[in-house]
Amino acid sequence: MGEKVAALDVGEVRIGRAIGELGRPLAFGRGYLVRRSLGEDVERLMAWFAEEGVERVVVGLPLRTGGEAGPEVERVRELGEALRARGILVVYEDERFTTRLAQLRLQGLSKRKRREKGRLDEMSAVLILEAYLERNA
Repeated sequence: MGEKVAALDVGEVRIGRAIGELGRPLAFGRGYLVRRSLGEDVERLMAWFAEEGVERVVVGLPLRTGGEAGPEVERVRELGEALRARGILVVYEDERFTTRLAQLRLQGLSKRKRREKGRLDEMSAVLILEAYLERNA
């Protein structure tokens, strides 16, 4: 069995979560967390990583269309570095266009399911992880 890898789509309100394995191309959504504070978010994520057996996490980096860092990048890196300080291997993955791709993937769901808060965040985490797994197969 390959190493378990998690992915996070870090937003201001929610953190989308996904899980997968190195050597396998598919990622699976694991819902989302509603943000509280940096400390609480780190504690809840560390508990989830322990539960899933994760030692590596891929964090989506919200770069602008041209590839430059916007103000959101600092917030995302703050969480990533807090996880790194707790012993988690953190890898950043460009997440440009992930939200739009996630919207397209969710089109087959009912209107009610598409509107569920967090569904898009979770799907974005799945896409971030699948891109990483594909390159690191």
